[in-house]
Amino acid sequence: MPQDPSLVAIAATARWRARIVAAAASAGITLTDPLAGVPGIRVLACTPGDLAVIVPRLGGEPSRAAIGAHSDSIADRELRDAVADVAALLSLHGNVVLDLDAGRRPPPRPDVVVSAGVDRPQWTEPAVTLPVGTGRRGGPLTVALSAGPGFEGTLLELARLVEADAA
Repeated sequence: MPQDPSLVAIAATARWRARIVAAAASAGITLTDPLAGVPGIRVLACTPGDLAVIVPRLGGEPSRAAIGAHSDSIADRELRDAVADVAALLSLHGNVVLDLDAGRRPPPRPDVVVSAGVDRPQWTEPAVTLPVGTGRRGGPLTVALSAGPGFEGTLLELARLVEADAA
C-alpha cells in the first residue's frame, strides 16, 4: 500500500503493469512505485483522477464481470459500510454483485471481489486499493477490488467508477 492513503494503489502482473505504465506515459501521467525493490511485489500508485485518463488508453472493451462482495464479515462498521456502498454502486452500474458472506457452500466464484482495503493486499492477483472516504476518527477508509485472470481491464474500469463516485 502506498504511504499516502489518498493515492490509488494498483497491484499488477508484469504484463499488465507494462500496459498501465505505457497508457499513463502516453497521457503524460507519472506513476510511482512505492514498494520498489521489495521482491515479488509489483505495485503502482497514482493520484485520484488519473484512472479516468488511463483506462480509456488501455484499449479494448472491459469484460462483464461477476462481482463478489465481503462486507458482513468486517468488524469495523464504517469499513463494512464503505465496502457495502461500493458493491451497491457497482450494482447500480449494471453489474451483478454476489454476497460472499451469505453462508453458501461452496461460495460463488466471482471474477472481481470487493473487500476491505488492507495494509498488504493479496499481491498474487491484480488488485486496486482505493480511498473512499474518511472515518469518524479522521483516518482513511479504503476499499480493495481484486480480479481473477483476464479481468484486469474490468478491474480498472470498476475502480474508475468508484473513484468518480468518491470525487
